Amino acid sequence: MKKLIFPGIALFAMLVFSMNFLTADNTSRGDYKVGDKVEDFTITNFDGNSYTLSTSGGKATVVMFWSTECPFVQPYTERINALASTYAPQGIVFWGINSNQTEDAGTVASHWKEKAYSFTMLKDEKSSVANTFGAQRTPEVFVIDNATMTILYHGSIDDNKDASAVTAQYLKNALDEYLAGKDISKKETKSFGCGIKRGS
Repeated sequence: MKKLIFPGIALFAMLVFSMNFLTADNTSRGDYKVGDKVEDFTITNFDGNSYTLSTSGGKATVVMFWSTECPFVQPYTERINALASTYAPQGIVFWGINSNQTEDAGTVASHWKEKAYSFTMLKDEKSSVANTFGAQRTPEVFVIDNATMTILYHGSIDDNKDASAVTAQYLKNALDEYLAGKDISKKETKSFGCGIKRGS
């Protein structure tokens, strides 16, 4: 019996170690919340340029996880172009980030041109930015104060993919309050849309 005990203890210890390792790996992916300081990142993009969050050039950066095909993203073309155009002169930078492994850089570039997006579109090749942020859906937005690198707002753009049915403009309100020097009244909302396809 004693000979069986030690292998059993060793096997148990290995299982515990494996579970702890997996847990540590999962938590390292990030699960940012409002008020958290974000890790800086750089994307070398399909346009040949490199983009670094901390030097985006604005007072704040709106990081939007995006898709070329998600039916929840496509209805936002006009609305998001209008928001980006309105707030760019006020120092707000908009970045679309495509983290779907099912959508290659060529597809992302073509879609960006086709939709005539008025903001930079970036391809997150290995979903590393989505993993760091803990982003789950498209569309999903994070507003980041560039001076402190902290998250000011996280969630959805508004409350309905159908523009005619929108009753609350969460992102717009957050940006207006931020620019006015006010505390953002609704800092977090539930994002809705398609899951980010990270691959196997």
